[in-house]
Amino acid sequence: MTDLPDTFYGIEPLSVQLPGMQEGSCRYQLFQIIWLRDDAAVEQMIDFERYPVQAGTIYCLGPGQVHALSSLEVVYGVRILFPVGMYGEVVDDESRWFFNPLVNEAITPSAESLQTLEQLAGLMDEEYRGVNDVEVFASLLKVFVRNLARTPQGKHVSFKLDASRLNTLFQLVNTHYKRERSASFYASRIGLSPKRLNEILKKATGLTLTAILHYRLVMEARREIGYGDKTFKEIAYGLGFSEQAYFSRFFRKQTGMTPQEFRGQMYSGPRFLDSCLSW
Repeated sequence: MTDLPDTFYGIEPLSVQLPGMQEGSCRYQLFQIIWLRDDAAVEQMIDFERYPVQAGTIYCLGPGQVHALSSLEVVYGVRILFPVGMYGEVVDDESRWFFNPLVNEAITPSAESLQTLEQLAGLMDEEYRGVNDVEVFASLLKVFVRNLARTPQGKHVSFKLDASRLNTLFQLVNTHYKRERSASFYASRIGLSPKRLNEILKKATGLTLTAILHYRLVMEARREIGYGDKTFKEIAYGLGFSEQAYFSRFFRKQTGMTPQEFRGQMYSGPRFLDSCLSW
């Protein structure tokens, strides 16, 4: 199946079946902003975890995350996509947290903020379907994302020293989690002791670094098992496990089921139907 290129950017109604989608489910190597504009009987999943669908909520996803919608009634929404190469232009320290794949927190702008975001989304749509100048689109998207950072969810994150270190840490985790599992590796690269790093993490997230690394491994394993076509052996080696059996024990301990059971559940369970969504 043809997929979207890694350089793609644009804004589309959630009703549009984009290249690479499978029954309302997609996994792109792009950043995504999912804006749900109405309450509806819709099941939403991000990386195989359910998240509520409520009017005016926005979710920000990183490359490789799985997003799926199953609609039982019409709901209005929009999907904004942009490539890794545009990330540095539109996302700064005050909005970086939103695209952390370990967070997946709904953003709920105020009514006043929604009006501004509506205007910006309209301008992005006009540019995308008109002249389609990438620099103009990126500039509008940057203002859109900056306005998201002004929401209560953006303001509750302190962007002082600890937050800067956390942003750096999560970037390191996303880069090295398949091969590096020791707290000392990550702590040394942000100028902290392993003990101090875990103290900051516990305060900010309620999790230790080990728990975060395990969560990241399980997240990627679920994506590969449920959305890819690799063998379990290939997945295990790709995630840094020396043996498939060790990977299977790890996966079962973290999820309560074996990789085979998880894949069987994905294939035998109800599939997401094509969305009846419109913007």
